[in-house]
Amino acid sequence: MTNSGANIIDPITKRFAAVLARLRPYVDRIWGWESKEIVALPLTMPGTGAELIFLYGAPFAIREENGGERLLPERGLVMCLRSHASQLVATGPVGFMAVRVRGEALRHFANAPLATWIDGFAPVEDALGADWKEVPALLEEAPGFGARVAILEARLAHHFSRREVRASLMDRAVAKLYYHAESALVADVAGGLAMSTRHFERMFRDATGLTPKRFQRVARFHHVMRHLLLEQRSGYLETALAGGFYDQAHFIHECRDFTGCAPGELLTRERFLSHFYNPRLPA
Repeated sequence: MTNSGANIIDPITKRFAAVLARLRPYVDRIWGWESKEIVALPLTMPGTGAELIFLYGAPFAIREENGGERLLPERGLVMCLRSHASQLVATGPVGFMAVRVRGEALRHFANAPLATWIDGFAPVEDALGADWKEVPALLEEAPGFGARVAILEARLAHHFSRREVRASLMDRAVAKLYYHAESALVADVAGGLAMSTRHFERMFRDATGLTPKRFQRVARFHHVMRHLLLEQRSGYLETALAGGFYDQAHFIHECRDFTGCAPGELLTRERFLSHFYNPRLPA
């Protein structure tokens, strides 16, 4: 499906597209960024979903804790669940396509447990198979965004068709803790699945790589920060309280724990104009 939106914020052109109906249980959207010059990339916030990233522009580097930068040489990357923020760095003009995979979906199609890649970047061929390694070159040769979307849709449909997917108890648990991160209780989710809390925690960690409580914390922070940045709100307390934070101190603590920054450092005009959150697709 090539019905897409375009949002141009100089100097980055941002586009996104809905996907074929049969892919929607697994994929939220396909999106891409382009620039004609080197640009500062936004902070990658904690999140529970996954991104398949295909670079047809300059490679990315990632900023290390010591302030240095480490080049990511692969042109196809999988970014899985992120329990803390990271900073990507453009080494040249930006050009990439990305597939935003729903939080509970990637584990059905990956070649190894998701815990293998938490808070890291895996070569796409390691995660999904050797045939994915050629995708960045195909995208580079494609004549435009619509053609690139079609290439990715076809590859995704073929990949998903080779595997039988059945909704599992863990899919239900992940969805519950993600969509109700502000109020769900881990013990109640476990009880709803007829499991002891301890058994549920072990199975959830095996499936996602995080404990249920940590996953819920990441999801809660993700929902609040997404809303604040998309709505360009520097006043955060009302949104944080509605999102499940106890008080201002609780939200400030989580901001520092997940990103190393206070809310005031994250909710600035510059960050409002450049972040990796996408608006909801039209119905």
